[in-house]
Amino acid sequence: MIIFETREQYLNAFLSEIRPLFGSLGYPLPEKIRLTCGFPSQQARSMLRRVGEHWHGSASEDDTHEIMISPVLADRWDVLSTLVHELIHAALPAGTGHKGDFPKLCRLLHLEGKPTQTEHGEKFIEAFSEIVDSLGDYPHARLNVSTRKAQGTRMLKACCPECGYTVRLTKKWADIALPDCPVHFTDLTLSE
Repeated sequence: MIIFETREQYLNAFLSEIRPLFGSLGYPLPEKIRLTCGFPSQQARSMLRRVGEHWHGSASEDDTHEIMISPVLADRWDVLSTLVHELIHAALPAGTGHKGDFPKLCRLLHLEGKPTQTEHGEKFIEAFSEIVDSLGDYPHARLNVSTRKAQGTRMLKACCPECGYTVRLTKKWADIALPDCPVHFTDLTLSE
């Protein structure tokens, strides 16, 4: 068993092992595939739903397919079944999405569930256990994104104590001077 230092080495080793299988099924993988562990696009990250993402080679200046596996995944079976899902996208023409040959190839590669949310099951583990056992543990610990707090607003709230007229302004301008209420011509006060 090899001990990999990086996640990318691990993912690429799995790709090397599984590449011939795609060809034997009639869906050869493109030569240029770049794999990484990183967050998918911003929209996907906001809901923590997407744990993998494929960008077609046509989106890359060097015609390389880019695949990202989210760092919220740490279980090697979750990681590798997500990678297989994304590799299926790479094996199919741009724009195929989760239709056409995509569901067929998912079944051939033992992925279960809806085409948009595939997962590994017993058949997947059975089919790939020899490869996965030879690779050993995925060199990664789950990243817990819920520990990161969202940045609050930087705008301060200034209100008229008499009528409640409210404006928001930055600390920079509040430190210089607070504006006056246009109704009562009194200084606004900062509030929480």
